[in-house]
Amino acid sequence: MKLDDCGKLFAPFQHGRLFVGFSGGADSTAALLVARRFREIFHYRLTAIHFDHGLRGAESAAEAEAAQRFARNCAIEFRLVRLALSPGPGLESRARAARLDAWKELVRENPGSAVVLGHHAGDRAENLLLRLARGSNATGLTSMRSRSEVDNVIFLRPLLGFTRTEIEEFLHENGISEWARDSSNTENRFRRNLLRNRLLPEFYAKLPGSEAGLRHSLDVLELDAEFLEQEAERRFRELDGSAAFWRKLHPALLVRVLRLWFRAELGTDLIPPPELVRRLQSELNAPKPEPRLIPVHSGISLRLQGDTLQIAAATALPRLTWKFDQETEIGFGPFRLRVEWLESFPGPPPDCAAALFDADRLPETLTVRAREAGDALIPFGGSKPVSLKKLRTGRGIPASTPCPVVTSPDGTILWAPLIRHTIHAPVTPETRRILRLTILR
Repeated sequence: MKLDDCGKLFAPFQHGRLFVGFSGGADSTAALLVARRFREIFHYRLTAIHFDHGLRGAESAAEAEAAQRFARNCAIEFRLVRLALSPGPGLESRARAARLDAWKELVRENPGSAVVLGHHAGDRAENLLLRLARGSNATGLTSMRSRSEVDNVIFLRPLLGFTRTEIEEFLHENGISEWARDSSNTENRFRRNLLRNRLLPEFYAKLPGSEAGLRHSLDVLELDAEFLEQEAERRFRELDGSAAFWRKLHPALLVRVLRLWFRAELGTDLIPPPELVRRLQSELNAPKPEPRLIPVHSGISLRLQGDTLQIAAATALPRLTWKFDQETEIGFGPFRLRVEWLESFPGPPPDCAAALFDADRLPETLTVRAREAGDALIPFGGSKPVSLKKLRTGRGIPASTPCPVVTSPDGTILWAPLIRHTIHAPVTPETRRILRLTILR
């Protein structure tokens, strides 16, 4: 296989960190070997991540052991992640969501890192047909790209230009003739397996040249999608909050600009469903539009009022009293706050997802609440209050991201998770009890 393009894919992560999804199968083994080859050039830290879905008992355990042994023989760091899924409806989508959650956690703990996956040309064709069946647009049909981003996780797919046959030839050339074969891949009750094992082979056999034709169609579709996405980004920069702005957008751009708006304001990659787009267009073009709330997702709505369109949260988050010496964890919206007691100073937290305190200098109870207009804090190392809005904007956190603030009972902000540490209750050489607070999604 010619690997020049793979080098271009890995180059931005020089001296950084890459995680490789490593099942031990042929595709992921090839992806791991390719990433290892370029590690010698770009000097990134490389870790093989093996997911145990908890569904195949002894077979899964044996695969995990073999994967760890292979990584060790290749001098590659290995980590086993247990997902513990249960059989039942929607298993494919539940497994995919569980893996994404794990990737998000790993990337959050390692800013600037990326995930390498072993998808190849055949997977790309399967994805095209599955997305066609779901009614996707050009962006969705070509979502399996050499580089893509989902929920702040960068995915790299260095093998998309190669067939499964080429990948197996590459493995043989590298002295590898055995790899894991997941027995569930033969079960045609799964949609992707049905396409791979029965429908696509027959389609290719009946229509000579169709395999290359599908690959070419995907290439040109991706070019079309990239053009529309770039134009949507250009138009998004012109967003002024007016309903007139949205009325002027072609439907192909409207759905993409909406997605960019949701990502910027909500901090998540929410794909607008067709019914939402149709409802919004109908409301925008009504002769005399009256104030409307258009439901979007999980308590989020679009508020159309006069000539303005805004994102509105339908529900308010509570104000919580937290006795942290009795409750080790507390939930707040999509987040959890966790307490840990440390015996020694571990060094300052690498980011604002954790904070250290001298427990004896904290009040007995803390208050956890939503951010409010006018909030300000004294940053660690500073002497004057700074607007929380200014600090949040500087961190690139959308106003609608519901990360809380932790205060004393008198309202003094002790910590703004994900935004900034404060000067309050710092750990010093005299500290006897060290408290670490961590925020998790």
